[in-house]
Amino acid sequence: KQWYQRRVAITAGGIETSEAFHSCIPSLIMPLQISSGAVQSKLVKDKLVRWEEVNKLEDDQKDCILQLATWSSQDEPLNVPSASDARCTQRKDSESECIQNSQQFHEWFHLVEQSMKNQQESGYIEYMEILKEHQNRCNGIIDGIGVTLTYLSQLSEQYRVVSHTTEALHDSCEMLMQEQTNLEEVRNSISHQLVFFTEHETIGTKLNSSSINVMGEAFIPMLMKIDECVSFMKDHPNYKESESYLAKYQQCLARALTILRSYIVSTIKSCAASVLLPNVPIPSDPVFAQLYSKFQLQGPRVKALMEQIEEKSEKNMDYLQVMHDCYTCYCYQRQSLLLPSISNEIDRLSKLHSGDQCTFIRLACMMLIRICEDEFTLYHCFFTKSDVQLQGLLETISSQLYDYFRPMVIKQVHLESLADICSVLKNDVLEDQVHRKGSSLDAFGLLALQMLEDAQERLSFRTQAFIQSDITNFAPSAGDLAYPEKLNQNLSNEYGMWFPTVRRTLICLSKLYRCTNKPVFESLAQECLSACIGSLKHASHLLEGSKSVIDSQLFLVKHLLILREQIAPFNVSFSVSEVSLDFSNIKIAAAGLMTNTSRLFTLSSNNAFIEFMLQGTPQLTEKLLDSKKDVDVNLKEVCTEFINACSALLSSPITVFLASLENKKEPVPMETYRDVVSDASQRISNKLPGIKKSMRLYLCNEETEAILFRPIRKQVMAQYQALRNEIEKLEEEDQFIVNCPSTEQLTLTLSYDG
Repeated sequence: KQWYQRRVAITAGGIETSEAFHSCIPSLIMPLQISSGAVQSKLVKDKLVRWEEVNKLEDDQKDCILQLATWSSQDEPLNVPSASDARCTQRKDSESECIQNSQQFHEWFHLVEQSMKNQQESGYIEYMEILKEHQNRCNGIIDGIGVTLTYLSQLSEQYRVVSHTTEALHDSCEMLMQEQTNLEEVRNSISHQLVFFTEHETIGTKLNSSSINVMGEAFIPMLMKIDECVSFMKDHPNYKESESYLAKYQQCLARALTILRSYIVSTIKSCAASVLLPNVPIPSDPVFAQLYSKFQLQGPRVKALMEQIEEKSEKNMDYLQVMHDCYTCYCYQRQSLLLPSISNEIDRLSKLHSGDQCTFIRLACMMLIRICEDEFTLYHCFFTKSDVQLQGLLETISSQLYDYFRPMVIKQVHLESLADICSVLKNDVLEDQVHRKGSSLDAFGLLALQMLEDAQERLSFRTQAFIQSDITNFAPSAGDLAYPEKLNQNLSNEYGMWFPTVRRTLICLSKLYRCTNKPVFESLAQECLSACIGSLKHASHLLEGSKSVIDSQLFLVKHLLILREQIAPFNVSFSVSEVSLDFSNIKIAAAGLMTNTSRLFTLSSNNAFIEFMLQGTPQLTEKLLDSKKDVDVNLKEVCTEFINACSALLSSPITVFLASLENKKEPVPMETYRDVVSDASQRISNKLPGIKKSMRLYLCNEETEAILFRPIRKQVMAQYQALRNEIEKLEEEDQFIVNCPSTEQLTLTLSYDG
């Protein structure tokens, strides 16, 4: 607008020359430059981007627009053609047409103005035309969308109507399908349940047929069908005539089980009848093959039938009865076949090994173990469940040996034989065989355990008799008491120098330990050790009278040490609890009753008879007897006695002299001290070698000898020290004359060099 007003002013001013026009152009363009200078380059670029999105520009067009943007952002004026350029242009134009008047100028100026306007607004005009074209297209699209929405609305309404109709049809179809399914289920249920009412005639016809075959493919399914029918009738007692049909099916079941039982029993009996046993022992291979091979052939066929019976025996008493009948028949047939042969074999072994009972028992047990294992395996070829009748069969088989065993054990009186029998039963039979082979030997294991308990009972009885006769009541001979002469013989056998009761006790304990259980062994061991200690004490007293106190004491020390050493490996406690009744209160209560006869019939708590009943009750007392502890106690006592005896033997002059000083008030002469010291030294010189020699003979262990001699030396040195204290009260000259040995001299004299 400013540019147009300026142009009109110039025109009105009467510019007549081209030079004046060109000079006015900068003033016309300057407002455009100033106004465009306020536009930022970013705005121009954004417009260019939008232009490019609408209408792609050519490269030269983009360059021109960028150039205009650059000019508009600069402070310098635009490069307007100069007057000389205008003149040149004028000359060129004047060559064709010259401006003669103002009208021509106005026309020329209008043309120039129009040309410049077209050049400046051509891009906008083109862009506006493009926008108009796009607007027309958008209007057409909007009109099309409106038409499309109208069609879609019509389609949506039509779809809603069709969908509603389809849903109604679908619901109707679902209802019809559900009704059809329900009717089909009712039909199937009726058909399924109707079968249980229609099978009776078919099953009855098959059971009454003479050609029925138990091993046929149809028999087991028919039996299962009968069970199903019976169960159905029991589960639906409200159905019409269910009780009648239940009775019919139970009759069919009884008939089928009778046929099945008859077949199984006849098969077992035929197997037993086909075994023709000669009168030969059981381990014979041909006989053994006959006993098992024919049964093993029929076992799988019978087992297939028995599986059905055993499976249903827990729920149906009829099946349970048939199962027990089959078990009974099988066990009876096997028992009738095996017992004669087993009895003959045991009789043969008993005669063959009449002098070796352990070998007989071992072979007989091995034979019965083999038979029990084979019978257990054969039984499970016919049946799947283990029954008490199987255990009864195996117990009956095993009892054949027990009938021979018990009389043999009762007649046996030797401890060694009884101990060997117990060892065979405990180690070779029970531990090595029965406990390792599982349930097949349970029945035989009970028999073997019973035989072991019988043998142990007999062994305990004979052990007690042996203790009483050979240990407690042992009367030693002169040779048995030949100590220390027996020790001087240097026997190669160390055990030969032991006292007989010690040797018998240890042998007895070693026999009992490996063949009896712990409680029995502890009881017998306690009794045996107590008897042995008593016999040793008795022998010690006899030696004291025939030999010397030192010999008797060392004899007892030696054998008590042997006992303690030999019983140490036994991993048991040699103690038992002895329970007894104490009747000592009865005597006191009876005396009180006799002194209070006046209160016998008083009706109060002071009644004498009631007091007697309450106070005179015997008391139950429990006493712990520990033989191992008794050995230690007796050993300690005899060692103490030996130490005191040896000390008294070596220092008796000093002991007597010191005791006499207690009652004397006047001074003791020096000569008396000298005589005591001389006598004591002489006694040590004479007696000490003998004591050492006896200790070496009896104990035969330098360490033990040194331990036992140490308190002897200590006591002797204590007596000398007491004497030395008295001697020190004398004059030095008298002390020198007495010549009491010093502690060092005495230590050297009493040293134990073994």
